[in-house]
Amino acid sequence: MSLIIHPRPSPIAAAMYMMRDLNVDVIVIHGPSGCCFGPARLLEKDGVKIFTTALSDREFIFGGERRLIEVLKKIDAIFNPKLIGVVGSCASMIIGENLKKAAEEAGVIEKALCCNIHSGYGDNTSGAIEVLKEASNIGLITKEEYERQKKLLEMASILERTRGTARQEYIGNYAGDNPDEVAREILKVLKEGGNIICVLNAKKETAFVYADIMLALAQTSVKFLANIDPNIGLPRIREYSKEILRELKEKGIEISLITGGLDEYPISGERAKEILLEERPDLAIIAGIPHAVAVEGKIRTIAVSAGTRASYNLKSIGYDFVINEENAHRASLGNRRIQKSILGESIRRILKE
Repeated sequence: MSLIIHPRPSPIAAAMYMMRDLNVDVIVIHGPSGCCFGPARLLEKDGVKIFTTALSDREFIFGGERRLIEVLKKIDAIFNPKLIGVVGSCASMIIGENLKKAAEEAGVIEKALCCNIHSGYGDNTSGAIEVLKEASNIGLITKEEYERQKKLLEMASILERTRGTARQEYIGNYAGDNPDEVAREILKVLKEGGNIICVLNAKKETAFVYADIMLALAQTSVKFLANIDPNIGLPRIREYSKEILRELKEKGIEISLITGGLDEYPISGERAKEILLEERPDLAIIAGIPHAVAVEGKIRTIAVSAGTRASYNLKSIGYDFVINEENAHRASLGNRRIQKSILGESIRRILKE
């Protein structure tokens, strides 16, 4: 496999997000104060309190275990959390810190979920897998759920290496196609009596943004598929699906087929692909993780995803139109209602013309 030289997500950040999904109350990053600053700030939007041991060059030399013990004691005394996530960093692993030993000395081991990880550990999903393994070891999840999640995360990594933004050494940036022009194309197909299938194949909380496209198309003949099974996944993820389904039902939207859960996008993408290739619509709108639905070149497609590199990649592998929902992640955090999307707003605007 070629060396990836453009920035990629960190296993530390993935570990933190998985801790969030396991409903930890607080996360302590045992590392420098700037470690994973961006993900930490975003997770605070989602109600998780984030703390750091703020290791300095002194601790890099003499060790930072005492600092971690002090921080854990202080957090426990002030906030009395039910579940504490303790995540390591490059620094803590290099100097050989023992997170569990520190949690034990701080008197919080019974409610601590510890994961010592570093940014060079491998695919970002490796951080999430390490958290799940520990969650299984301490009885937070079953062994069966751990194995299911592990398989899905491994499939997600393969998907990124074969069809995603880890498939080449360098992937450029693309701002995406004009959303108003894409919305006009959607409405043109509908006015001409064409068939459109809209596929929601989203990852976890981002579904709160991508589902807005379905709301915008509620009064049309578009058929909807979605990976929002409320009976699959960790409790937090199931709740996302329940909330989205409830809101869609309120607006009179019927999902023709539930393709899987919000943590199953590699599998649900394959299911959506089979349906699209069987029904052959005139246009397919695929939102969330479009590269998991490999129908480009066979069906006319609109791919909707987040980020300029994702947009560049989707365009380069052959999707006809690409919309960059650049704020999908930020907008979804901390919300339990469907949020306005760029393409959804364009569709509403063009419908009024």
